[in-house]
Amino acid sequence: MKLAACPKCHAQYDVADVLGETVTCPCGATFPATAPAAVDAAVTRCAACGALVGDEERICSYCQATVTREPAPTGPVCPECYARNPERALHCTACGVAFLPQPVRKTGELLECPICPGVQLAARSLGGLWVDECPMCLGLWAPGDVMDRLIDRVRERRRQEGPPPSDHIHRNRRSRWQARIAYRKCPVCSGAMQRKNFAGHSGVVVDWCGSHGTWLDTHEMEDIAAFVLEGGLQNTPAASRDGGDWSLPADPAKAAAVLAAEQLLAEERSRSRARAFPLEDWGIDSGRVVKGIGDLFAKILK
Repeated sequence: MKLAACPKCHAQYDVADVLGETVTCPCGATFPATAPAAVDAAVTRCAACGALVGDEERICSYCQATVTREPAPTGPVCPECYARNPERALHCTACGVAFLPQPVRKTGELLECPICPGVQLAARSLGGLWVDECPMCLGLWAPGDVMDRLIDRVRERRRQEGPPPSDHIHRNRRSRWQARIAYRKCPVCSGAMQRKNFAGHSGVVVDWCGSHGTWLDTHEMEDIAAFVLEGGLQNTPAASRDGGDWSLPADPAKAAAVLAAEQLLAEERSRSRARAFPLEDWGIDSGRVVKGIGDLFAKILK
């Protein structure tokens, strides 16, 4: 990993595989696609959490991680203070800045909203991480593993500040319930994305392309953040918490098989309901019945 930071907004990029000589940040700044030259610096921070550590400490008193004091020749160089770091450092051991690289975007790359036909997404910064937002439906596209980085930010806030007050727990859901299953197209490759229930039990179903990123409908990011702050990840299996389901490229054959199975199941359920309840034969508008049931559930779940 070779890190470079935008001099204007300080967004970080991994420039190890960048072919061009410069990187253009969504904020408008252009800078060389090279990592800074490394310097030797005293270890004052934990490489795992960024907390201050004493000169003699071997274990971080904050996160209980082993304090690593010997930088690796191939370890990341901090894009802010240029200190060389241990191989798997998550924070700079000199200044404590978190290493949060994001994908380098192609110059002039325009993405369309998977919900609003013909509407182009606009770049937006969330805590130093760049996402793309639809100006019409306010949905968000988190490229690459930016979704994981955003969740890490929320988890770190919970670790620092603790769980929210009891009167803020179990707040009402803000994102809309989807009345029917819809498979959105990836803004990058136009392939059908997989539907994933975040953490397996959050109730927030996002659209995920294993190769390019995650799509979130309006308010889904807020609902996921609330879920994490309330401790929703505490009872989540380790495999789900590690981010592996989000950051690893999907197996195309497996993804296509899962998608085909889900679509087949949805179609069969639809046909079964139609055969079991031929409402039109009785002069009843099934659309109004479904809408009425949806409104009823919405009131119950408020």
